[in-house]
Amino acid sequence: MNTITLEFKPVKVKIPTENLTLEALEEMIFDIRQETAKTAFVHVLKEYDEVLRAQRPRGILKNIRKKTKYLQTLVGDIQYSRTLYKEKATNKPRYLLDEALKIDRNQRMSLKMAQLLGSLASASPYREVEDSLNKLLGISWSHEAIRQNVIREGRRIEEREKQEHQKIKNLDYQLPQEIPEVVYNETDATYIRKQNKAKLRGYKQRHLEVKAGIGYTDKEPRYNSGKRTAKKLSQKIVYVDIRAKRNDFLDRFSCLSEKVFGTSLAKKSYLGGDGDSWIREGKKEYFGNSEYLLCPFHLFRNLRRALPGKKKIHKRLKKLFEKNKIDKVLIRLKRMLNLVKSRKLKKKIFEFYSYVKNNKEGIEASMRIRMDKAVDSAGAIEPNIDKVIAHRFKGRGMSWSEDGAQALLKIRQTIINGQWRNYWYKERDIAPFIEAELPCYRGPDQSKPWVGVLHELCRARQLF
Repeated sequence: MNTITLEFKPVKVKIPTENLTLEALEEMIFDIRQETAKTAFVHVLKEYDEVLRAQRPRGILKNIRKKTKYLQTLVGDIQYSRTLYKEKATNKPRYLLDEALKIDRNQRMSLKMAQLLGSLASASPYREVEDSLNKLLGISWSHEAIRQNVIREGRRIEEREKQEHQKIKNLDYQLPQEIPEVVYNETDATYIRKQNKAKLRGYKQRHLEVKAGIGYTDKEPRYNSGKRTAKKLSQKIVYVDIRAKRNDFLDRFSCLSEKVFGTSLAKKSYLGGDGDSWIREGKKEYFGNSEYLLCPFHLFRNLRRALPGKKKIHKRLKKLFEKNKIDKVLIRLKRMLNLVKSRKLKKKIFEFYSYVKNNKEGIEASMRIRMDKAVDSAGAIEPNIDKVIAHRFKGRGMSWSEDGAQALLKIRQTIINGQWRNYWYKERDIAPFIEAELPCYRGPDQSKPWVGVLHELCRARQLF
């Protein structure tokens, strides 16, 4: 077996002791470590290129010259030279070193580096990621460069999802080996602030709707010992999307649930929602075998909003709900509408009355399950909205473009589903989107036709 030598040469640095502090010494050693690693990296690439040159098949490839390449890695930016060859028969250019290391022709970043950027950006704002990279690795990257990398990788995940969805629609997938007895699916939607450069008015013009779905098979104790009764979801999956319309979202989410759980073959399956009509109507087409459950959290929250400050009435109506006496609740609400004089309060009560009437079937099913205690009722979607969306996308004055939010959501979804490592080393096409970019892509000329043509030529691998 052939080997190459990775060598770290000894470094000697004379440091004046005057005014020397631990922090200064630490920073100096850190910088030396980074520079030593980059030197070793370049040296081993050079040596491997020479090994491949000596072992290349004779009479097939012609040695042309050395060509420089830049690569962004975990140890910093490196510049190295590798040999350019041409096939004598076809005149096709080839780099044996790039082929051996699976480096794409236009790749400018190692996959480890891209993976790290995605992980950090999914949890922290881009400027914090910029600061963290500088402090931890000594790498200077602008927050916009990090954001563009996230968008490119998110697009790849989104494209792969569409391909997987089409395979499922064509029945080109394998069901799980064990079909769970019960499958829960829950959906909801929330809004995040949109970048509104045109100063458009209206809530929907200034916000992006994020649709979220979770699937799981049970709720189990989070802790093996102690008195705490907190639970976690078993075999949880998450699916989030901005671009897909509501029906398309339900279609994709139902296909994902079918592939992961075999929902249609489970003994019992449920679809939980907050009472919105798009979930109720979509259930018939995309979750036909599932029983609809109205989330109790949303039901009782809407009760409090309809009758603010009426704690005694809240308590009475809640007891009726829990005893599954929905008709009595509707009668009492109708009676209140006749007695209340305030238009504002009457409007709230009427909206809640319509809400209960439209979701009567889901409320009855949800309360029946709560009474039986044989299986768990719906209600896990709301905390997952906080974990998946709110913690990263809301607050702190943040606003989002559709491309940026969609890409980051897809990365967070992949990480939460435990597929991040699997995506990079098994599912991801090695020929990456992390490719050379020209300044005109981001400059004042980015909207001009010639820039679009240049971009397409680069994508088609006719340049560089």
